[in-house]
Amino acid sequence: MTPRRLLLAVLCAATLVAGCADSIATRIAERQEVYDAYPEEVRMRIARGQIRLGDDRDAVWMVYGTPSERVSRTDANGISEIWIYKILGYSDRLYPAVRPVYRDVGGHLRGSYYIDDAPEYEWKEALRVEFKQGRVSSIQMRE
Repeated sequence: MTPRRLLLAVLCAATLVAGCADSIATRIAERQEVYDAYPEEVRMRIARGQIRLGDDRDAVWMVYGTPSERVSRTDANGISEIWIYKILGYSDRLYPAVRPVYRDVGGHLRGSYYIDDAPEYEWKEALRVEFKQGRVSSIQMRE
């Protein structure tokens, strides 16, 4: 990774961390009455950005915001609601990639290839929270 890309990655990460704390405070303010009704221990956890099994949808929303995707699943134990949170990350393809060039600038057909070492990005699942009867029943986090 070039020094410029490394600096950009560090700045993005710092912005994300700083932005998350502000976002939590903003979401708490949007649902202040719900937040104030929680016991002190739960309020402290939410403010720190932590959820646990048994928390409700409002607590998860205050910490992580609106999910990228919502999925419903039915099994022998009933219906579950799953909230999926995604982040933008590098794709898993190998670098560099050899790509064909079909036409040059003048529009003439070419039979050559070029080396593509630019990374590709894709949305990847980072977190999955499952709810049963409105309460968190499982948390899956990608490492």
